[in-house]
Amino acid sequence: MQAHEHQPPASSAPGQKATADPLDEPRQALQQGQWEQARAGFEAALADEESAEALEGLAEAAWWLEDAPEVLNARQRAYRLYRQREADVDAGRMATELGFDHAVFRLELAVANGWFQRAHRLLDDHDPVAEQVWLGLREAEVAYHTAGDMEHTRQQAASARRLAESLSLLDAELMAQALEGLTLVGLGEIEEGLQRLDEAAAAATSGELQSYKAISGICCFVIFACERVRDIERASQWCEQYMGYCQRRGMPGYLAFCQAHHASVLAARGRWGEAEQQLEDAREALQARPAWSLTVSARLGELRRRQGRFDEAAALFERAQPDPGGILGGARLALDGGDAETAREIAEGILERVPEADRVERLTALELVAGLRAAAGETDAAEEAVAEFEAVAEAAGTDWLMGRANHLRGQLALISGEATTARTRLQVALDAYQRVGLPFDEALARADLARSLHAADRHESAGEQARMAHEGFAQLGATVEERKVQALLDELGPADDSAVGGLSPRETEVLRLVARGATNQEIADELVVSHHTVRRHVSNLLTKLDLSSRTAAAAWAHEHDLL
Repeated sequence: MQAHEHQPPASSAPGQKATADPLDEPRQALQQGQWEQARAGFEAALADEESAEALEGLAEAAWWLEDAPEVLNARQRAYRLYRQREADVDAGRMATELGFDHAVFRLELAVANGWFQRAHRLLDDHDPVAEQVWLGLREAEVAYHTAGDMEHTRQQAASARRLAESLSLLDAELMAQALEGLTLVGLGEIEEGLQRLDEAAAAATSGELQSYKAISGICCFVIFACERVRDIERASQWCEQYMGYCQRRGMPGYLAFCQAHHASVLAARGRWGEAEQQLEDAREALQARPAWSLTVSARLGELRRRQGRFDEAAALFERAQPDPGGILGGARLALDGGDAETAREIAEGILERVPEADRVERLTALELVAGLRAAAGETDAAEEAVAEFEAVAEAAGTDWLMGRANHLRGQLALISGEATTARTRLQVALDAYQRVGLPFDEALARADLARSLHAADRHESAGEQARMAHEGFAQLGATVEERKVQALLDELGPADDSAVGGLSPRETEVLRLVARGATNQEIADELVVSHHTVRRHVSNLLTKLDLSSRTAAAAWAHEHDLL
């Protein structure tokens, strides 16, 4: 059983030989993660005699088997029996878990709060006990996902950690540390928060901890934090660690929740088919946990929106509410339909509801609001949103967020008519996206870079970037953005197919600079592109011309009068 659960010892009358406790075997099965075997053992014990201890064990086994009705029924019966025995600490433990169960399985927050308050009534006047630690943790976790008050939740987690430490409860202490880390990330103290999370997750996956719920909670916290600050590499590493653990231990609910987060990593890296399958599987597996399934529906809805499957996306976003992802998904759908006013109203509403102290939670809404304000000509208001986004991105330091911050700054400059600044910022964003391997974001940056080049009358370069963006969106199946770029390509006109040797206009431009003796870095500076992009162009032109070196390419350019 877990560290916070009550395990009464086997007993016997004075002078009698101790007899085996019929609950020993199912409890051992729980410790080993053998959920079906544990449930069968507790059911057998209950068939002989109903006891609060057997009901508590049955509820725990059913919890991991995603049997919500049995969890709630068994815990409530155990609670009543403990109350009849005036075992306040044991009854308080059941009240705590019932509060968490109603939040997770039913999304009944008022009922959850009622049970938490009942637990306080039963536990608060006792000397320090483990049950008080877990009550604090359960309340803090639910508050994190529902109330949005990061500082209050951090204080709750810190209080639980200190009490756990005084009682030498390592599992609870590290879970509290992880929850503290998650709230610190939300408050913008990102480096410190992630350090605490990494340490707790390492202990959780190494076998150092005993409580399955502590292990699972810690791993969920760290993956959630990574995703919020878009630390895609960190999220990928911990997802793989934890999915393996869930598979070995037979924990379908947590495995599905982790798969939903991993699907975001897959989607970001352009593996949309795999992401779609993981999200569908997670949605099916989490039917018993509506609170956990909201974010899954929101993520699948966003994928459907990008694919142009608007009716499906709308239904999924509706199902995801009140999750912010579902609400903002509806805003993006409105914008896709040309209703910028509704999109802005929804996004601004999210910003009004999310406290400024919850800096990371505001990021997604800020992205949308910045663009909508800029498009409406409200440059000062747009600047305010971009500056807030930049501050969090700099604190996080992840390539994805820094890339997005530069992308937003580039879009604002483009709308303000500052084409040179726009090109510079968009190129920085493009470089960041390429480093991390984010093809959708890369194509978005290329499309905006094409618009900035078009504004500067550099139509050949604009056409090249637009065609690359179109190809990227087409490969992903991102039909919404593909149509937008096609409109830009139609405006730019057909590509110049007259270039010698089948080279594109940009490849011809690079060849001329190579022939003049420019280095890759000098070419990159001249064309306002990345060093990586220049290397690719040089490689492509050498292949097309069947040449082996830059020297040969320079000679070829001289022969064909390209200087």
